[in-house]
Amino acid sequence: MNQAQVEVIDSTELAKRLNVPETWVRSRTNSKRTSDPIPHLRFGRYVRFPWGSEELRKWVDRQLVSANGQGH
Repeated sequence: MNQAQVEVIDSTELAKRLNVPETWVRSRTNSKRTSDPIPHLRFGRYVRFPWGSEELRKWVDRQLVSANGQGH
């Protein structure tokens, strides 16, 4: 991660930026609920997300579905 360009945000802020419910964000950080969890940092019980990181950009790119229903 390039720390100069990465902003660390919480699940509430990530949900706002992705325009999804916070519960959806929280469920997608749990590797038991998804095979491709959202990249995140864990500080004890606190979960934060590296907004602007290459890892998060790649994860968002993997969520893209093309017109024929196929992902990347």
